[in-house]
Amino acid sequence: MTAPFRVARERNLVHIDRRADDAFRRALMDGVPVSLRPKMREALAAIPDGGSHAHAVRYFGDRLQDIADRAKPLVDRLHEYMQTRLGLPGFRDWLIMTGYTNEYRMIKVFDAWSAMKTDG
Repeated sequence: MTAPFRVARERNLVHIDRRADDAFRRALMDGVPVSLRPKMREALAAIPDGGSHAHAVRYFGDRLQDIADRAKPLVDRLHEYMQTRLGLPGFRDWLIMTGYTNEYRMIKVFDAWSAMKTDG
């Protein structure tokens, strides 16, 4: 995977350019609905690891794929917005490389945010 920001891999760790990482985090905090900011802050404080996906599967069970399907349009809109309006290409890459796509706290935030966007 080629990312539009600097990435270094070292002993099972992925190091992302600090400026890009900070910019994506700031964009998420600025963009998430106010009511979800505490949950986003908690999710961004988490450090996903190799067991994150298995934990998410246990936590969400059969709902995990439905949540992913519902969140995809939101992630796509955020990716496009960050790239075109904020000059931050690679949001999807960042989510994958950080491991947040498998972090249950981030999944919970995107589930709630997606439900808000579809419900109202």
